[in-house]
Amino acid sequence: MTPRVIDGGFHAWKNHRLPIWGGEYTPSKAFGEWAETTGDIKNIKPEDAIKTPPQYQFDVRPFSEYQKFSLPNSIHCPTGRLGSLSISNSSIYLHCAGRTRGIIAAQTLADQDFKGSIHCITGGTQGWELAGGARSFNNKLSADGLLSDETAAKHANHLIQKFNLPIATKDLESRWAKSENYCRIITVSEDFTTDYAISPTTLIQSTDQYLGTHNLPVIVQGPNRLDCAVSVLWLRRMGWDAWLSNEFIPVSYGNKRTSIVNTERNETWMLADRIIDIRSSIAFSASRLNGSDWLPRSRFHTISKTARCLFVCDRSQITHTRKLVSQLNLTQPTYVSWDAVPDELIDSSAVSFKSHPTDQALFFPDRHQGNLTHAQGYLDWEHSLLTTLEDYGDIPWKPVNDPLDHPMSHLTAFYQKVQL
Repeated sequence: MTPRVIDGGFHAWKNHRLPIWGGEYTPSKAFGEWAETTGDIKNIKPEDAIKTPPQYQFDVRPFSEYQKFSLPNSIHCPTGRLGSLSISNSSIYLHCAGRTRGIIAAQTLADQDFKGSIHCITGGTQGWELAGGARSFNNKLSADGLLSDETAAKHANHLIQKFNLPIATKDLESRWAKSENYCRIITVSEDFTTDYAISPTTLIQSTDQYLGTHNLPVIVQGPNRLDCAVSVLWLRRMGWDAWLSNEFIPVSYGNKRTSIVNTERNETWMLADRIIDIRSSIAFSASRLNGSDWLPRSRFHTISKTARCLFVCDRSQITHTRKLVSQLNLTQPTYVSWDAVPDELIDSSAVSFKSHPTDQALFFPDRHQGNLTHAQGYLDWEHSLLTTLEDYGDIPWKPVNDPLDHPMSHLTAFYQKVQL
């Protein structure tokens, strides 16, 4: 695959009236609106949800987000695990911080023919605040006591059979690997038991953060069959040729710190002229190696050619970072995986950036800090996405309840039909 540079860049693209849009994770967000329009989703206005509370109310985001803020009495249960709930014939409200993940969650329960009264709270926590409600903070309520392994297995198998989700055998994977039909393998888990596992909840609402190549098979693996089945179903609906791995991937507690580090740590690390952390700016803000600076790989060209640098990476970043450093001819580089940094060298104090980090969107940035104007603006933007797509051409996806035949890349199909 040879990357191409667009002649004239963004402005040339825009001048040819090719599709442009602002925002973040726009394809996934637009697809969420499509799922609401064509799926089996019942909404409840936050005003009504406040007046008539359900038997169970679930925040479907990853736990780290739920813990920061949620709605009063909300219990944490991410989308991939909703099918594990052993409750039935109950009234259930689902929500996220906005729209997409709550919509996907509600449709996911409908896909599993879950018995109960299921409603999605319109606008999530943002809609709740706009309706005059207050959020809750430092949340700890878990759905663990409501989950059943037997129910999870039942619903995973139900999804596989109902939607005829394809399964990639080891033999098929080997044949793909030996041919020109390259494939991508991703690991999903709602447990975040490994540094490299992706939450199915997050995968569907910000897919372009993880999958940038279309028209190739995507094999989904993980320790939980229900997580994998939910991920494959939604990826296929979005247009990816997603397959379930036939292999069971055991839980690996990769996020536990290890004492196994570079044996030359004491000498090489201390001799570095500069310690550069290339993990996400959010991760860097939470904790970092003493004396390190945050620098994305897009800014590596600013590094002095003669500087001896220590690069702190997530384990999955090391290979690509080595290649880039080699291309830039940086001298005497050393690499260390974040999970190999010993606790005594970690700084968890507050940190500030000289300018806004380039990996964090400046798009209604205060919508989760009580700024109701930003909250309303963000929700209005999400509502506008289908209309924006239709200004350029046809909606690229099939209705979510249509049969899942061999998928075509939604973005490829969309761009091919753009009305110039």
